[in-house]
Amino acid sequence: MRQNGPAWADRQNRHEGEGGARGEVDCLLKGPLRVDCVYVDAMLGWLARMLRILFGLSAVYKTELEDSELVTTECLVITRDRELFRRRRGPTILLATEDHVKWIAAFLRLGLKPFEKSACPLCGGQLLEVPCTEAEKAVGHRVLSHVCWRCSSCGRYYWVGSHWRRLLQLVQDAEKTVIQCRGIG
Repeated sequence: MRQNGPAWADRQNRHEGEGGARGEVDCLLKGPLRVDCVYVDAMLGWLARMLRILFGLSAVYKTELEDSELVTTECLVITRDRELFRRRRGPTILLATEDHVKWIAAFLRLGLKPFEKSACPLCGGQLLEVPCTEAEKAVGHRVLSHVCWRCSSCGRYYWVGSHWRRLLQLVQDAEKTVIQCRGIG
């Protein structure tokens, strides 16, 4: 999925009149949006996990990544570091707010669809549906869920439980959230 700066600006303008404070910017987008290759800055581990599980993005997150690597990659870089954002020439999203719900709202406004595809939140591996009896044996306790998954890379198990309900609530809150984002061509 590729989109350019003006498409972001057009979508953003539709949401400006919904009660958000004008002048306050929650995020900035520079360059063409590309979600096929995403790097998440070291200070955003929570977001990397959410991008994987909510949207199925292959989000590279390593605390040892240096800014010098992030400056030169052609991939989309997501950061809260204003200096890194300024130095980058490639596609970059600067999250200027500390509000996690607005972070998710920004990706919804970009057109990403939650829960259509998920990846392991820890390693980004593909999630394969498995019988919940397999998950129960692996984790050593009963799993009260109608569907379970195993990560093809790290072997961790997942199922629909209270954490899943919190993710659904996060997305619902983000869908209702007014966010001020600006695209920079």
